[in-house]
Amino acid sequence: MIIAGAVSRRPSSWHQYAVPRRLLALALALGACAPHDVRRDPLPPVAVPDAWRGATAGPVTDDGRWWRSLGDAELDRLVEEILAGNLQLRAAWARVRQARAVVRQVGSGRWPQLEATAQASRTRQRFEISEDMVFTPLVDSFQVSIAAGYELDLWKRLSSNQAAATLDALSLRDDAEAIATSLAAEAAEAWFDVVATKARQELLGEQQRINETYLELTQLRYRQSLATSIDVYQQRQQVLATRALLEQGEAVLAASAARLAVLRGGDPGDRRWIDAAPAVLPDPAPPPATGLPVDLLVRRPDVRAARRRAEAADHRVAAAIADRLPALRVGGSAGLNAGDLADLLDGRVFSVFAALAAPLFDGGRRKAEVERNRDVVDERLLQLGHALVVAVAEVDQALADEAHRRVALATLTERVELARQTLTEARAFYAEGLIDYLQVLTALSALQSLELATLQARRDLLSARIKLHRALGGSWTAGLVVPDRTPRK
Repeated sequence: MIIAGAVSRRPSSWHQYAVPRRLLALALALGACAPHDVRRDPLPPVAVPDAWRGATAGPVTDDGRWWRSLGDAELDRLVEEILAGNLQLRAAWARVRQARAVVRQVGSGRWPQLEATAQASRTRQRFEISEDMVFTPLVDSFQVSIAAGYELDLWKRLSSNQAAATLDALSLRDDAEAIATSLAAEAAEAWFDVVATKARQELLGEQQRINETYLELTQLRYRQSLATSIDVYQQRQQVLATRALLEQGEAVLAASAARLAVLRGGDPGDRRWIDAAPAVLPDPAPPPATGLPVDLLVRRPDVRAARRRAEAADHRVAAAIADRLPALRVGGSAGLNAGDLADLLDGRVFSVFAALAAPLFDGGRRKAEVERNRDVVDERLLQLGHALVVAVAEVDQALADEAHRRVALATLTERVELARQTLTEARAFYAEGLIDYLQVLTALSALQSLELATLQARRDLLSARIKLHRALGGSWTAGLVVPDRTPRK
């Protein structure tokens, strides 16, 4: 159903605007009405624990870049390079720019639309009065006009669509921040894999030197008939086994170079970060304050994105409901129209109109759209609940993992000391001929295995800390700036 009022071409009285004025008054009376109450910052349909188990109490105060607490300046430079060059993150920023353009497109409907038109035409007409009298005059027409149209935002349909598009853009920004959070963690993991591998190579090199020294001593004792050939063969096996581990370490470093190249979006053959890495693993700082589980609604970008999408879906419910109600459009045009270009300025015309359109029958299409959007809200809320449950579980698991790995590292440290004492005693007994060389070799192998295990345990403890920071999220990603479009080469 459409109710319309219009006035065109030189009105003689303002009363000719009566119908548009009444419609405008009705629109102003209804414009503040909203047919649906949108839930702002919706809460997930899941229970959230009140506190973490075994976590440091207190609110989270450090909003900086957590990897700096690990005390490695090269890691800081690496993360900054990855955040600037990673191809996946750059693609995510491109999606953010696209979404912002969509917001501007959707929001343009809330502004008056202006269109200018200039037109010239020539028409040949044929008039046949008789067989001998046929006229074919030329008719010229020149027209210049500006038309304006505007839809009053009754029932907040246009503003609801714009709010939904804005939240979509913000959720895509959160998605990009989630990628950045993961990249920082992956960069730290890859970096400390390199550091741990180089430290392991140095440890293996030291063990190899010890093994070769033991081999020389064993060969000397063999020549003096104080050892058997079996003792020599066993020690040679120990030397070859350590050499094989050193070769494996070189392969790991090559794979790490390729991994860092993928993260940086650079050349896989670039080994400068491998060369710059130290060969000593840092000790983790004291555990960070974790705040409360409910803080993840704000600190985790993936949870924030799910929350914004749930609210955006509710705004679309409001827009779908408003689409079932009457819409009011007003507009007009002004221009010049004449049959001769010289008379164009004298041919002024204008028109104004107002139209109220209300749907009467659409086969249930608009009602079905409302129901569909309500179900989308339910889906988004359930996805929000799932995202929060996963986030809580990841933090809880990271806290427990770090606590267990600290205990394991302390135990390994004690075992290494006992293994050193065992090797010392075994060497002394062997020198006195009280035991055979196999027990010395067993003690040596046990010590070297425990030294490697301790190094790996320190690496695992760092990994647990990185996972904890990744699970906690943080506000540092809010400072990331959306880069400009990549110029084409």
